[in-house]
Amino acid sequence: YDDPEFVPEVVEKVSLAAKSLCMWCRAMKVYDEVAKVVEPKKEQLAINTGRLEKEQTKLKAIRDELAGVIAKVEELQDK
Repeated sequence: YDDPEFVPEVVEKVSLAAKSLCMWCRAMKVYDEVAKVVEPKKEQLAINTGRLEKEQTKLKAIRDELAGVIAKVEELQDK
């Protein structure tokens, strides 16, 4: 990959088919490097998304409880 002879422009001088293969190999190398960075982030995102959903469920329950308390307070104030 770091070989200066293994670039599409140089390989094309030998063979057009080899140029395409060279481009594909270089693209796979870039994909591999990116995938190694992105995969741990995807895993962390999945973990954090699960945590967020749990916390949002808790928050909704607390808000519902608060709404009940506020309604009760208003009811008592109206008497």
